[in-house]
Amino acid sequence: MEIQHLDVHDESLVHQLWQIGRLAEAERPYDFYPPWDVAWKTYQNGRDDLDFVPLGAFDEGRMVGAARVDVPLLDNLHSAWSQVYVDPAHVRRGIGRALDAACVEVARGRGRRVLMTEALTLPGQESPGLLFARAMGYRPGLEDGLKVVDLFETEHTWAALDEATLPHRDGYRIVTWHDNVPEELLDDFCLLNEAFFEEAPIGEMEMEPEKWDRARVAEREARNAATGRHEISAGALSPEGRLVALTELMVNEATPWRGHQSGTLVDRDHRGHRLGMAVKLANHRQVREAWPEVKVVMTGNADVNAAMNAVNDALGYREVERCVEMQKDV
Repeated sequence: MEIQHLDVHDESLVHQLWQIGRLAEAERPYDFYPPWDVAWKTYQNGRDDLDFVPLGAFDEGRMVGAARVDVPLLDNLHSAWSQVYVDPAHVRRGIGRALDAACVEVARGRGRRVLMTEALTLPGQESPGLLFARAMGYRPGLEDGLKVVDLFETEHTWAALDEATLPHRDGYRIVTWHDNVPEELLDDFCLLNEAFFEEAPIGEMEMEPEKWDRARVAEREARNAATGRHEISAGALSPEGRLVALTELMVNEATPWRGHQSGTLVDRDHRGHRLGMAVKLANHRQVREAWPEVKVVMTGNADVNAAMNAVNDALGYREVERCVEMQKDV
């Protein structure tokens, strides 16, 4: 068996990598694996904030395992993230172990001292992926519940939930937008994104806050447009007109039946006004209007984030998987 670095412009090899990952994730309760055309566009367009290092494990010329190391370029320059997949027909042959060793070498070669990964498992169970990560020396740092909501089935509850927030808003106004952050909100948007990475639970994960500016926002918006990804966003304006709460939900043109809930944050000085619930309700309504095919939305919540878990539970999200964020020194 031989481990090779893959050329991100070699469509055949990148497709094999993608296919092995798809096979490895086939047993997940919900399909949130990226479609091929989106994955290929992402590799071709690249990212200003992240470098992809794809790897393949070959047995007699056939790719039987694959991995990718994501190397941050703007923040968290001490770390890298790894994903390791083995073709289910070729497990228990040391392929995953060899690929993880190659990921470690990539991280070291880029001057990184911490390698991070995620292991998925069903609630109350230990998956092969989790057992593998432990065997490779990764330490659990934070555990998240992966939850889904059916927008079709829960839409009838939104009016009552929204009505319950109204007495608490005290002059706060809900605003919405698609894809591009309004010019007048950009500076506050950057501040909220930086605050999110300062305040979001990270457990024992050795992660640093991110730095956001207008250039970073513009790069993300251009990348989304190039890959068919749409951001549906809602925020809350304070009585003084500042953006003090934010939530984002992603839908891709290639998979218009599903959405990914991204971060939700309320500025700590403006909490207690039910703004988290208000902005998420506004965003669920936007999705139903702009993308009526979206039935299922997935989100992840750290177990320790009691406030957001309570909001999502009230909205009808239910846990279907666990995600264990892990890391090791390299």
